[in-house]
Amino acid sequence: MKQVIILLAFCCISFNGDAQGYFWESAGKTKRIKYLTVDAGLGLRMFSGDIQQRGSLFNPLKLAYGIGARYQFRPHVGVGLSLAGRGYKGYAEHGGYPDAVDEMNGSLWEGALSFQYSVLKWTDFTKRSFTDRDPVSKGNIYVGVGGGASLFNASFTSRKYRTENYTDSLGRDSTVAFPVDASGSGGGFAFFVPVSFGLRYRFNPTWSMGLEMRYDVYFSDNLDGLQRKNNDGMSLFMLRVSYSFAQDKTA
Repeated sequence: MKQVIILLAFCCISFNGDAQGYFWESAGKTKRIKYLTVDAGLGLRMFSGDIQQRGSLFNPLKLAYGIGARYQFRPHVGVGLSLAGRGYKGYAEHGGYPDAVDEMNGSLWEGALSFQYSVLKWTDFTKRSFTDRDPVSKGNIYVGVGGGASLFNASFTSRKYRTENYTDSLGRDSTVAFPVDASGSGGGFAFFVPVSFGLRYRFNPTWSMGLEMRYDVYFSDNLDGLQRKNNDGMSLFMLRVSYSFAQDKTA
């Protein structure tokens, strides 16, 4: 029984030690807003899906933007929300004829919630500061995974050529090419899993900047208006500027 009591006490101290503060500090009323950070980002995005074909030009990079928020309820653990509107497109050449191409255009509104693990502690600056006696790391590396949903609308057009051989009455062979057109469309809700890796740097207690790389793995195969065999996806490379609330005064 004595060993159990000691173990429970040690666990409580460890849990509080990993919280945003010191375990020996009095538990007064905490201002939860100081764990909240909002951000805005700008970068590039690239769609991937059935539009891809070997040896063709596909998936051009396009401008990406979005807003977000993060609640850092533990130095190593936080939860992030991201909201964005995105356009995307695909282009594939079949060769042989200038108009033998597949082309896709789409747009979506998305939201995602991710759990983020910070390799280095992202500490509350009202409890700790940049001093030698009480250091805080300005840099941070994190990984994240979560869930999200998109409201999307996409269209797809395709032209390929089919050739047939003919023999005329004089025994001469000839080849005739016929265009074969196809089209498709998609729309509605699609669910995805965002997987992210990011770097952050804190200039001061309030402002920070980060670089995030994220890949959204969709459960849908219809974001490009095609339903074949490959699930669709979206790659994102974002530069984010962040503002943390209530961090202007240190203890």
